[in-house]
Amino acid sequence: MKKIFKTSAMGILAALLMGNSVNAFAHKVGLIDMQSIYSQLPQMAKIEQTLKSEFAERRQELEKLQGDIRFEAEKFKRESATMSEEQKTALRDKIQQMQKTLAEKGRPLEQEIKQRQNQELAKVQKLIFDAIQDVAKKGKFDEVRVKETTIYFNPDKVSDLSDKVVEAVSKK
Repeated sequence: MKKIFKTSAMGILAALLMGNSVNAFAHKVGLIDMQSIYSQLPQMAKIEQTLKSEFAERRQELEKLQGDIRFEAEKFKRESATMSEEQKTALRDKIQQMQKTLAEKGRPLEQEIKQRQNQELAKVQKLIFDAIQDVAKKGKFDEVRVKETTIYFNPDKVSDLSDKVVEAVSKK
């Protein structure tokens, strides 16, 4: 009788442990493709357009300066044979001064543009991460991974949530 009781108890315990391990394998994983999400979001195009218009005047100024430098450099190449040393030196100095001005104006502009891009991207990233959490909670996913950092996944068992995230962020 004791032997049957022990065997039954062990059987029930084994069944309970197996039931828990089966639940451990029922781990629902979702995958997102961040590059795909960024490329499909209307907010990204809006950011690009906003930054273009915000910095258009200063960029045009730099492009004009670059054109002037090219013109003066070509002029130097064409006419240097007929120029006096004094004229050559003056034109060289003018070109160098223009290049210095371009560098002095160009670097801060690039830094400012990058800073603004980062500010705008941070806003979009927050929307994306919030949408990922919402989609994962609604779909009852245990884990969401980034596709770019995942070496292998079984497409039959792992859901790609990228389109759902894009849809959720696009509504905001």
